Amino acid sequence: MAEKTIGAWALVALQALLFLLVVVAALLPAMGPALWASLALSIALTLAGAAAMLWSGIDLGSSLTPLPIPNGMGLAAKGIYKFARHPMYSGILLICLGVAVGAGKIQVYVVVAALAVFFEFKTRAEERYLVTVYEGYGAYAAATGKFIPGVAKRQA
Repeated sequence: MAEKTIGAWALVALQALLFLLVVVAALLPAMGPALWASLALSIALTLAGAAAMLWSGIDLGSSLTPLPIPNGMGLAAKGIYKFARHPMYSGILLICLGVAVGAGKIQVYVVVAALAVFFEFKTRAEERYLVTVYEGYGAYAAATGKFIPGVAKRQA
């Protein structure tokens, strides 16, 4: 159990590092071609992401944990979780994409892409636990998109 918890905290630390790298990359001088930037779109994406994170946290309630290991407090499949299995990660990605659009720097988009890949791998590990802890998770995941409604439903 200790190895599983250490590995879970390592994923949380890596997630925090990638999130921090998005901000650092936005503050650094451009390291490639300048990309189109939009303050209005940046703000809209950031606010949408923050709203998704807040809604996710509210809907998770006592099931909320920073670790990819379920705490056994119940499966969240209502509210925003009717539409996506991992809306909190979607919210984080929207916030980071908002930073990238606002910065207009290629290195920020690269870090956001790395964060998206990280979330793909993290959710795979997380869902292995969810299937074993919550009996109905397989059916729920087969009917619900991963990050975007209707997209990347889990194969049975």
